[in-house]
Amino acid sequence: MTKPPLVETPEGWVPSGLKVRGKAGGSPAPAPAKAQPAMTPPAAPHDPEPTPVEALAEFPEAKAGTESKASFRPMPVLTILSILCLGILYMLGDWQWTKFVEKSRAPAVIAATAPVSVAAGLQSPQPEYRPVELTGLIDPRSVKVRALRDGISGYRIFTPVVLEDGWIFVDRGFVAEIDGDKVPVLSGQISYRGVLRKGAKANSFTPDNDPIRQDWYWPDLPAMGASLKLTGGSPAYYVALNLVDPLATGQTQINPWADSKGANQIPPERHLGYALTWWGFGFALIGVYTGLHLRTGRLRFGRSPS
Repeated sequence: MTKPPLVETPEGWVPSGLKVRGKAGGSPAPAPAKAQPAMTPPAAPHDPEPTPVEALAEFPEAKAGTESKASFRPMPVLTILSILCLGILYMLGDWQWTKFVEKSRAPAVIAATAPVSVAAGLQSPQPEYRPVELTGLIDPRSVKVRALRDGISGYRIFTPVVLEDGWIFVDRGFVAEIDGDKVPVLSGQISYRGVLRKGAKANSFTPDNDPIRQDWYWPDLPAMGASLKLTGGSPAYYVALNLVDPLATGQTQINPWADSKGANQIPPERHLGYALTWWGFGFALIGVYTGLHLRTGRLRFGRSPS
């Protein structure tokens, strides 16, 4: 009988089913492998949290969307026209305001004030519209100053009167342009009543005088006197006669330039209303101009869009 070959057994092996004191039968169960801790990458260095200012610096588009900025892109043609219109409206308002101030300062009823001599009137605190009595030697020469009355173009006749201590111009009245050469020449001693008026431009639209051509648009008394080679006197004021008859027709008329309400008989309150109206149009134009630029996005205030 053949013996089976010997098989080498590992040390400590026990056949299945055989109990050994102190040991359980069979091969012991292999111990579970001990779990190795997971390898984590090294932590990156911690950056400090950026401040709000630094954050806006990193994002320019965010900064541009929140900063306060005003912009203005004017319309060229509209801006030029608006400036011209504003200048005209301002001058019209200033013209009416000047009329209002002049007429408001004049006495309400000049007839209630007794007339004085020309010298006393010139020395009074308020010479303008002061009633005076004029006596002197009239000069045969005259100066024609362009004027407009009731829509008719013509001239005011200014004639110098020689006084004891000088001379003064006298406004003899208005004549139409076609009658400018029909004014009679006066001479000799005269005695008139009138009011003192100051020679000045009517408004900013009045043209400049041309003394060389004897073309006068407003009573520039010193220049008018110099053109006639007059010296001394009181060139700052002239006497506007109350009643005039420049053509010597025998029919006297009221001189509107001697009236405290002025040549056109418009009361001061109406001039004030005209001045406020013209200036109101100017403010309305500024409002329309500003609103149009805001509507079209050419004028912006506050925060600009992102």
